[in-house]
Amino acid sequence: MFIDSDDIKKVIPEVVKIRRHIHMYPEISEQEYETSKYIKKCLEEIGLEANFIGDTGVVSMLMNNPEFQTVGLRAEMDALPIEEETNLEFKSKNKGVMHACSHDGIVATALGVTRLLYEHKDELKCNVKFIFEPAEEVGKGAKKLIAEKVLENPKVDKMVIFHYANSEPIGMEIQKSVSTATLGRVGIEIIGKSSHWGEPEKGINAISVSAKAIDAIDKINIDLKEKMQFVLGMGTINGGVKNNIMAENVKLEGTLRTFCEENFEYVLTYLQDRMKEIEEETNATIKVTLISHLPALINNPDLVKMGSEVGKEIFGDRFVLGEKPFLAGDNAAYYFRLVPGVRMVFFAEKENEQNWPLHNGKFDFNEDIFPYAVCTLYNLISTMD
Repeated sequence: MFIDSDDIKKVIPEVVKIRRHIHMYPEISEQEYETSKYIKKCLEEIGLEANFIGDTGVVSMLMNNPEFQTVGLRAEMDALPIEEETNLEFKSKNKGVMHACSHDGIVATALGVTRLLYEHKDELKCNVKFIFEPAEEVGKGAKKLIAEKVLENPKVDKMVIFHYANSEPIGMEIQKSVSTATLGRVGIEIIGKSSHWGEPEKGINAISVSAKAIDAIDKINIDLKEKMQFVLGMGTINGGVKNNIMAENVKLEGTLRTFCEENFEYVLTYLQDRMKEIEEETNATIKVTLISHLPALINNPDLVKMGSEVGKEIFGDRFVLGEKPFLAGDNAAYYFRLVPGVRMVFFAEKENEQNWPLHNGKFDFNEDIFPYAVCTLYNLISTMD
């Protein structure tokens, strides 16, 4: 099947309609109640039975033959706590919530592929399990659905996931091996000693110590950049109680992202050692905590080969087999630890416009990517056995 086929042309208006509906009514992680009801309704209209899983997830099964292997197609469905700043006709109607990470397009695409696979089910040599995952943005969805046995009954033998980005013109990329980073949510708590600012010599200023900690983190990024690819950065800082009281406590939270566990442990230890030096220098107490940790997502080489063949067929020279992973994270890594899988990225830059990055209130992507993505996913899954 090719992007100019009648089947593709017929399904794309439905994909656009679904994407825009979901975009208008976004829901944050673990609160995707209306989104899941809408997805279930769409699946039932196609002709499939659909069930809720993990509170707000949805799963549906296209069973062709119990003897066939089963391919899982995962689509994330949660939005972000971001106020939308676009001028789109279908902009978010839910204040402070936005699909700023293309999950609206991912769900819509998956439903378009579902319809095509259902209509051509007699031609398939596999079964397909459609998995609509909640809470991906907070790294909980995959673990929750695995605990609910989403990869069982029937057992999922292969997994396909995909994402959209607007950083390049229409195209596609698959990484040869590692696709997304291992990442951790890092907390730093600085405990000083409160004092009235009229007697500063009696206190230990946790805010001043936090400045030293931030400077040290910036220096770590410089010192280690030639040694490995990584990112260490703080996203929040909170501390102090009143203008005339020296702050006793400051808390920072940020992220650490690398491409392997060895480098992750190296940078984390490097950070801890630097904070100990600042402790000795300032007499403050500094606690470094790894709040959460997500493993790297590693593509299966056989599925990379299959996906690359389809990608070249659909995209031509706009397909890239990438060496460099993305510093983003994806909790689908937990699926891939249990099932061979492949992650692909579809690029959808809007031509002659400023393209705002993922997780930005002005984020959008080019819907012209839909025929390419739907066709690629259909062709890949339909050739699996």
